[in-house]
Amino acid sequence: MMERLESFDSSDLMEFITAPQVKLIGTGGAGNNILDRLYSRRVKGVETIALNTDANHLHKSKAHVRKVIGAKITQGRGAGGDPYTGKRCAEDDEESIRSKLNDGDIIFVIAGMGGGTGTGSAPVIAKYAKETDAVVVGVAILPFKEEGLPRRKVALEGLAELKKNCDCVIELDNEKLNELTGGDYPIQKAFSVMSDLVSGIVQSLSEVVTEPSMINVDFADLKKIIEAGGTAKVLYGESDGSDPGSVLDSVLGNPLLGNNYKGAEAVLLHIAAGSEFAMSDCHEVLSALKYDLAEDANLIWGLRTDDSMSTKVKVVMLVSAIPESEHDLSTESEDELNSLGSSLPMIN
Repeated sequence: MMERLESFDSSDLMEFITAPQVKLIGTGGAGNNILDRLYSRRVKGVETIALNTDANHLHKSKAHVRKVIGAKITQGRGAGGDPYTGKRCAEDDEESIRSKLNDGDIIFVIAGMGGGTGTGSAPVIAKYAKETDAVVVGVAILPFKEEGLPRRKVALEGLAELKKNCDCVIELDNEKLNELTGGDYPIQKAFSVMSDLVSGIVQSLSEVVTEPSMINVDFADLKKIIEAGGTAKVLYGESDGSDPGSVLDSVLGNPLLGNNYKGAEAVLLHIAAGSEFAMSDCHEVLSALKYDLAEDANLIWGLRTDDSMSTKVKVVMLVSAIPESEHDLSTESEDELNSLGSSLPMIN
């Protein structure tokens, strides 16, 4: 027995271990813009794939892979704000899109809702991704209310379709930028704030399973939480200080994400901090973030220490199986939107 142990070589084990493959799909203008930021961050173990019907916009985008979809339909000139056209373009390039999704373990489908390409193609792409047996996470950004009720209605219809084809969907709303700034904020900076937020969330979730941790969280853990289904939410924050109050403010005080997850039944919580992060502080943060969970919630948590972070603490918390509430984006302004009637473009 001792001889076998002494001759054991860890490289023997590593032959059987492969890191999970993470693919980030950004479709449409907003999806491509967010992918630009993610690509520039050079996240380890992640492949970025930009899709668009607008060849000109795509030409300026940065990603490992870029592809014009539906070129025979739109000649690369865009979907003209029509989600049905966006859907047709994704269907027309089914074989090419499917080939880019093969061997992905976790696939993020990122799109802005309310226009043509993202709204129409994202649900189709997510469907293809699901059929590969990958874990599929949608990231949907809703438009400002000032962009008009018709666009808002199209966005919510697109969000509903995306939910049907994903294990969970992270919902973000540009309108919250207006609430945060009172509308008095340069529009380019406003969009950059949302893009940076999405990039931080997706990067953190990807690193949870691609970077080793002291208290480790693996792909199977992430999959279990995501597949709990229902309404999902991501809370994300980065604090310059390691005291619990500062950390909790960064996570629970982000108005763009909100902090309503009461009764959630499944949670993955990951903390990255400097090596001097105290155990008592860690326990205090965990205790506070657990407070609103269901009594029998499945909580999986991990911790990574990194000397380069000094006093900084970064927390990402994926919450799923949240009971439906009246504040869910999918029920927002329902009476107002329904009053528009059936004259608006439909995805199906």
